[in-house]
Amino acid sequence: MAIITISGNIGSGKTALSTRLAEALGYDELYMGNVFRELAKEKGMTIEEFYAALKNDPEIERAVDRQQADFMKLNNDIVMQGRMAWFFAKESTFPAFNVFLRVDPKIGAERSGKRKENAGRPLEAIIKANTAREASERERYKILYDIENVQDPTHYDFVLDTSKLTEDETFKKVFEKITERIEADV
Repeated sequence: MAIITISGNIGSGKTALSTRLAEALGYDELYMGNVFRELAKEKGMTIEEFYAALKNDPEIERAVDRQQADFMKLNNDIVMQGRMAWFFAKESTFPAFNVFLRVDPKIGAERSGKRKENAGRPLEAIIKANTAREASERERYKILYDIENVQDPTHYDFVLDTSKLTEDETFKKVFEKITERIEADV
């Protein structure tokens, strides 16, 4: 029935939300961040190092992005998590509902600090790395796709600040909006 795209700040709850939405809707789930994490791992780099290296070789990112866009042209009933998913969903003939999750940088760092790759890192170092990564992404997307601000709320159908919400509360709010949209489109 639709393509649901999930984007947002680092540590905003995108992965947990995407998984729950896919299960609740009976949709397939695709996580573009995993593609980049696997490429970083293959190159023996941290995710931050890998994203920094993309500046020197933008064709890697373009190739992954093209796969994402092509997939959405051919497939429906998917939850696609990725910073640029909303942008590439516009190329699809299937309806899309684009969600952006915001989070306070400190809370996002606390949440992403629980990931294995951040074990033992001080909170301030995680905040600094997350801020640098988001700035690098904005710069790359401006160069690659002439997008001024990938986090501009006007790109999304629903924007939610998850700073003070639990995973359950986030899921409930987003699921309600998606359900309303799907029912309105039927």
